[in-house]
Amino acid sequence: MRGKLSHPTRPLRSGHPAALRRGSEDPRLGSKRAGLSSGLLASTAVLLCTVACHEIETGTDSPSSATNTPAIEPASHAAYSWPDDPSHPVLEISVESPDSKGTILIELMPELAPATVVNVIELANEGFYDGTTFHRVIPGFMIQGGDPNSRDRDPTNDGKGAPGRTLHDEFGQSPFVRGVVGMGNKGRRDSTSTQFFIMQADNRGLDGHYTPIGRVLSGIALVDDITQTAIDRTGRWGPKDRPIENVVMTKVRTVGQVLAVKLALALDAQSDSHARVTSADLADLRMKPASERTGPSANDDGERLEALGR
Repeated sequence: MRGKLSHPTRPLRSGHPAALRRGSEDPRLGSKRAGLSSGLLASTAVLLCTVACHEIETGTDSPSSATNTPAIEPASHAAYSWPDDPSHPVLEISVESPDSKGTILIELMPELAPATVVNVIELANEGFYDGTTFHRVIPGFMIQGGDPNSRDRDPTNDGKGAPGRTLHDEFGQSPFVRGVVGMGNKGRRDSTSTQFFIMQADNRGLDGHYTPIGRVLSGIALVDDITQTAIDRTGRWGPKDRPIENVVMTKVRTVGQVLAVKLALALDAQSDSHARVTSADLADLRMKPASERTGPSANDDGERLEALGR
């Protein structure tokens, strides 16, 4: 779905240094492992030569903040049991860019990271994320956003902003697979802040190094679309992997509980309607009696949606 960008596109400065790495909150792949024998290192090096490599910025404050690390082949995660609770809150992200427009719905899971999820909900409902962008996009990996610096007209500082407050790590055991949402950090202990990322593909090398907060409930196709936008891969005008045209989160809010939203999505699909479920839709359903509703909400399931959406 295509639409015009409502948020002003910031002019990009030419001649800027090729890469701005320090201070960014970027997911990294794996960690150094001490104590390996030289023989094991040699055999590992041979194995790693057979897999593709991504350049992933760890975001540490040290001068050597960027390292090349191999893409980790996804391991089986069938045994992992995701939290299942009908009262899970749902976060709605409205996105606009010259090439894409739509909504991503995220099921937040407090069981994974209680303090972090509460912080994200508070920030979202205060309007903190409104107008920020997905400032880092890597096809076949993830999209990352939530930096307050991305609201201004200077692309060179994207990925380096934070409100000053950091959170304790809540890594857990959940796998970083397609659709999982996690929080960025600076590669240091307890450095999680406001930036988050959405996995486009499985990458188990992130497991145990980043705080997961939930999974995409609807809108993963929009995530795929965002990864197809034109990207500044070399950092000519700002940080590497930044979209050349802004991909703006126009509004980010919680919109109700997951069971109510799932029901609304199912009813929407049954009616052959492709309209997205928004916070305004849910509010409208809660306010109207069943006799006044039209479409898929005007039935017993609609009554259930009204009750669950409170």
